[in-house]
Amino acid sequence: MKKGFTLIEIMVVIVIMGVLAAVGVPKLFGMIAKAKASEVPTAAGTYVHLQEAYQSEKTIIGSWKNIGYNAPGTNGVSKEFQYSGCLEEDTPFTGEELTVIGWKATNRNTLNQCSGNNGTWAVQVSAVAERNLSYTNLVNSADCGMLTVNWVVSSISDECASTPEPQQQASNDPEPQQQQPEQQPEEQTQSSPSQDGVCSNGTPCSNDGQCNRGNSGKDKDKSHCSQSNHSGCCFCCQ
Repeated sequence: MKKGFTLIEIMVVIVIMGVLAAVGVPKLFGMIAKAKASEVPTAAGTYVHLQEAYQSEKTIIGSWKNIGYNAPGTNGVSKEFQYSGCLEEDTPFTGEELTVIGWKATNRNTLNQCSGNNGTWAVQVSAVAERNLSYTNLVNSADCGMLTVNWVVSSISDECASTPEPQQQASNDPEPQQQQPEQQPEEQTQSSPSQDGVCSNGTPCSNDGQCNRGNSGKDKDKSHCSQSNHSGCCFCCQ
């Protein structure tokens, strides 16, 4: 008499296989995606080494052509990624802070949770001092960052160079002082002639530049208006 599996045994085996598939298949696809993405850190590391060697001889950030870098694939296009560089010419620096995207890779196909043409990896080159470059590995999303290790999740600008905005410096010049209006000297009050040619004090007026002091005889005296003793005279200098 032949013996077979019972229905319960078959169901238990099916459940176990389902659990293993549910756990193992995503990990399998994840491992496949990571294997495909492994060319990104390798290509980025090659770029950094060539850039360092070129910069050690010249105080300059070199283009791909000048440093001798060749991206994977044909003309920078591999089966899974497309590579590009922002720098078409060498970029010199003289100690001033400078930041450029020297290397960039974009996935052409979906890799696990990293959808196609949406994942971007980049090497940011920063010149912090003369003959001193620093490199930062950036990735634009956390889902794509799971495929590579030690890449900083950050937005990646499409522009090749980014310059810090200038900060407004406070002026050290003192505030301009408001000038006080100059006081006009008070005009000396002089007695004005009346319409009949006689001042209000009874002294006759004259237009010869002299004031007649006194009325007649010995009291009559002529003093020029420019002299100090003309006070009390008519306004004869007009």
